[in-house]
Order: sequence, then C-alpha cells, then structure tokens
Amino acid sequence: MKRIWYLARKDFSIFVTDPVAIGLTFIVPMVMILVFGFVFGGQGKEALSELRVLAVNQDSGRAGAKLVQSLDRLGELKLIQTIGKDSTKLDSTRAVALVKKGDYSAALIIPAAFTDGVKSGELRAHILEDPRDPVTTGVLIGLLQKTSFETFPMLMPSAMLNGMFDSSATMGFDRDLAQIIEKNFNTDLSDSGMTFGDMLPEDMLLGETTGSSDSGGFSMGAAFDKINKIERTAVVGEKVVNPAVSHTTAGTAVTFMLFGVGAIAASLLREMRSGTAQRLLLMGASAGEILLSKLLYSIIMGSFQLFVMMVYGWLIFSLQIWDHLPAMLVMIIVTAATMSAVGLVISALSRTEEQAGGLQVVIILSMSAIGGAMFPSFMLPNVIKLVSKVTPVYWAMQGFNDVFWRDQGIAGILLECGICIGMAALMTTVAVMIFRRRLATELG
Repeated sequence: MKRIWYLARKDFSIFVTDPVAIGLTFIVPMVMILVFGFVFGGQGKEALSELRVLAVNQDSGRAGAKLVQSLDRLGELKLIQTIGKDSTKLDSTRAVALVKKGDYSAALIIPAAFTDGVKSGELRAHILEDPRDPVTTGVLIGLLQKTSFETFPMLMPSAMLNGMFDSSATMGFDRDLAQIIEKNFNTDLSDSGMTFGDMLPEDMLLGETTGSSDSGGFSMGAAFDKINKIERTAVVGEKVVNPAVSHTTAGTAVTFMLFGVGAIAASLLREMRSGTAQRLLLMGASAGEILLSKLLYSIIMGSFQLFVMMVYGWLIFSLQIWDHLPAMLVMIIVTAATMSAVGLVISALSRTEEQAGGLQVVIILSMSAIGGAMFPSFMLPNVIKLVSKVTPVYWAMQGFNDVFWRDQGIAGILLECGICIGMAALMTTVAVMIFRRRLATELG
C-alpha cells in the first residue's frame, strides 16, 4: 500500500508541474462556468445596471423633458444623449447611424407630439433597434411603460375612462331618450340614472370576462392599445433571411478552424523530434522560413475550410453568402491568417505534442467563449466584453457580423481586418523569435 501511495504521489508531482494540465483541469472549466453563468444565469441585482440606450428628445413640451429625467434616474438604464466630448445633443439621423454601426443596440426617440399625446392619454415613442439584441429593446419598452405610468399617473385612468365612456355611449343615448319621453308625454318612467355598476356588465365586474371592443363592451386591451403608441423600427438586418444562422455558422466555423490550425504545433514538434527540422536547417532553410511555411499552409487550408462551411450554411440554411461574396472572402482570408498565427504561438510555446494539444484546448475554448463565437457578444457582461476585445476571435466575429448582418462591404470591415492583421503580425513575430531560439537551443 505504501508503494502505491508513493507512485500516486509521483503522478501528483508531475501534475502540479504541468501548467497545461492544471489549466485543463481547473482554469478552462472556471472560465466556461463564469461565461455561461453570466449569460444564462444573470448577474444578480446588478444584471441591468449597464443597459446603455441612445436618447433623442424631439418634444418641445414639458412632458418629454420630464420623461427623460425620470428614465435617467433609473439604476437599470443609462441614457446617452451626447457622444464623447461633443456636447451637441443627438438627433435621429445620428442615432440611426450609431445603431446601424453596432455601437448601440437601441435608441429611444421621443417625438415632437409627445406632450400632446400625454394630454390625450397616449404614450408616443419610437424605438430604433438592432434585432440581434432583443434583450435591450424588450427591457427598454418595459422600463419606458413603467416609468411613464409613474411619471404621468393619469395616463391609465384617462384611457380607461375614455374606453368606458365610448362603450357606454348607447346607455347615455337611452337615458336621454327616456328624459325626452317623460317631458313630452308627461309621464314618469323608472329612474334612468346610471351608476358605475350599471355601466359595466356583472360578469365583467366579477372578472369572468374582459369584454370585447368588437361587441361594444369595454376592453382593457383596447385601453392599453390606446395608451401604448410605441413604434419599433429595425435599422439593420431587414434583408437577412435567417438572422441566427449568420452568427452560428461563422462562430462554429471559426472555433473549429482554431482546432484545425492547432495541427501546426503537432506538425512542428514531430519534425523536430524526427530530425526533419534539423535537416531543413542544414539544407539552408531558416527557422523563420520553416515557421512561415507552416503559416502559409494553415492560411490556405483554413480559408478553404471557412469557405466550405459558409457554402454549407448557404445550402442548409440559406445563408446569403453570394450577396456578400467579396467582403466575405476578404474576411475569410484575414480570419484564417489571424487564427493561423494563434497556432504558431501554440507551436512556439509547446514542448511536446501532448502539451500542444492541452494548450490548444485551453486557448481555443477560452477565446471562443469570451470572444463571441459561442453566442453573441451582447449577451456577455461588460467586464467580459472588455476582456474579449483583446482576442482575435472577437474581431473576426465582428467582421462576419458586419458582413452578413449589417450588409457591409469591404470598406465597412477595414477596422476589423486591420486589427486582425495587426494581431496576426504581432503573434507571428513573437512565435518566430521563440521558435528560432528553441531551434538554436535544441538542435544546435
């Protein structure tokens, strides 16, 4: 038994000296639990504390300014009326451009007739939305209605009384007719006065029916319809046939491409172990040339893999790849180059094939989870959104979303492409430096 314990302790000693094994055992599950917990489990009481929405007040009356002040005091909502150091208030044109660009998910437009609407018992508003983020718009509408009823307490009673008076118009006519008969025929009819109970049917008072506006009865739904004059306009994605597929296809393709480029590490390590790398050096090839040849191979294979996945999405889910072919091809090549550079870094840092495989899983799953490949980045909390911007997966996904969702051409993805290429260049340079030092040390 003592010998078994010593052998087990030997395995523990090996484990604690292997950072990749520790990462796979603890760090990766922690990252995945953290991300999925935030996305699907909420963030406690502070879940909506950072909901940022553009606000444009076109109303010159008192009600519009009062509503903006009330909304701005909410802890769940932050209204953005100016951008950066520019103190000029936003207008609807600029708000549309910012939502369309993807900087914000929704904009609240308070129309010029808002004050007049409140006076007549109507809540008039216009929301510009990015349908990829239904959460922001849904929460905004709920907060808008709640705050409006609190700020303008007569909205609901006004609509309800209007509905009651409309539905009791025939009752009023009957009462007037009875008074005319009594006056002209000098007779007394039964009391024609109306009470609140007389105006509504007994079953409605008892909650057994809500009434129907079609049959002339009072309808609570009709009252709400009268109050809520909130219009919604999708400023992006109008032409997308299958909205969810564009993100799913791109995200899955990028994630599995990362697993594919991880083969670079295994290939390099096999060549070093078998002596192939040393023979290539003796033939005049430099360490940089060996590594860059792997990069070229990975870019070509990765581009082909991504293109095949996009065609598959078109065949199965009608992904609109042919409408965006030039920009899509550019984004595919840039993504392949960037993810291949990730493979070079894994190659340079790994000492064995097993270590390369473990490091590959740690890096790929972490970047895919926080970079927006597994689910849209708007679902992530703000802290993780900030961290995700240092990953190449985030910028690749932003580029594909701009192509398929925002209908951007090559000019519209230059920022994402530039950042991805910059990351690829930096990672390739670092990988070449590390690999050259390793070859000099290990192969002489």
